[in-house]
Amino acid sequence: MAAADFKLKICCMGAGYVGGPTMAVIAANCPDIKVTVVDISEKQIGAWNSDNLPIFEPGLLEVVQSVRGKNMFFSTAIDETIAEADIIF
Repeated sequence: MAAADFKLKICCMGAGYVGGPTMAVIAANCPDIKVTVVDISEKQIGAWNSDNLPIFEPGLLEVVQSVRGKNMFFSTAIDETIAEADIIF
């Protein structure tokens, strides 16, 4: 889906124990919403963009894998993501 095709864009500040799993569930249940989790930590974002997630919750890896790169993204581009977001958490 192209960026213009998303009906809403969410930016979540912080790729930790709350932001990552919460936004993964939103992305999995709302495929027409673009969800981007941002963080200043390149290491944290790198982990979310891999199959070695920085936290463990049962089933989380499978949920992230199903939406990552489709309507869920992890980035250190904080300013740009905020600028394009409709909602910021």
